[in-house]
Amino acid sequence: MMTAGLMGLGMIPAVAQLEFSKTVMEVKAGPEQDEIRVEFPFVVGEKGAEIADYDAPCTCLEARISDNGRLKWKPGEKGAVQGIFKMGNFRGKLDKMIVMRMKGGEEPLVKLTVKMELPTLLEIEPKTLFWNQGEKPKSLSFKLTVNHDKPIHIVGTSGTNEQFPFEVKTIKDGWEYEIVVTPESLEERGFGLLRIKTDSKFAKHKSYQGFMAIRRAGSGAK
Repeated sequence: MMTAGLMGLGMIPAVAQLEFSKTVMEVKAGPEQDEIRVEFPFVVGEKGAEIADYDAPCTCLEARISDNGRLKWKPGEKGAVQGIFKMGNFRGKLDKMIVMRMKGGEEPLVKLTVKMELPTLLEIEPKTLFWNQGEKPKSLSFKLTVNHDKPIHIVGTSGTNEQFPFEVKTIKDGWEYEIVVTPESLEERGFGLLRIKTDSKFAKHKSYQGFMAIRRAGSGAK
């Protein structure tokens, strides 16, 4: 798929035996995208270059070298490192890195970073509701706001823990919702997951989650 909003950051000097004009790329993806592709073009230095190995530590990011993965390059040749990111259910901002190890040279490692902004069509704040164990039960709420140019409706909700009864309120149909959670007791510690189903036409945005926890008093939230 084509990449939306791709922009390179800054010009840099030669890195090891390969001269990259950019080692950081920014991508802003569209809601329909399942895959992001970026390229880091390079020019080979005057002494040539040999790539010992390369990898993208995250299994969601595949690294490729142009010319069928050629590892030995002659002076002045041009090529590119490509990153292919499978978006899955990732949302929000995240950075992923491709690491190359060169043979010889003063700088054996080349680090190429992809900075991604992936769409979140349903903003949920906060992500987790916290109560302190032993306190008097009180109601807390998730605020749900549609972040899209067309309305998205909540069509179903379910919880994984009966400790956390909840009520869904429509503030502005298709645009704003509130889910009020009121534990019946805070005597026991507990954790729950709230599943939220939407009518988004994009498969990856049909499901969102919120979290609920009764924590030990004084433990704090990070």
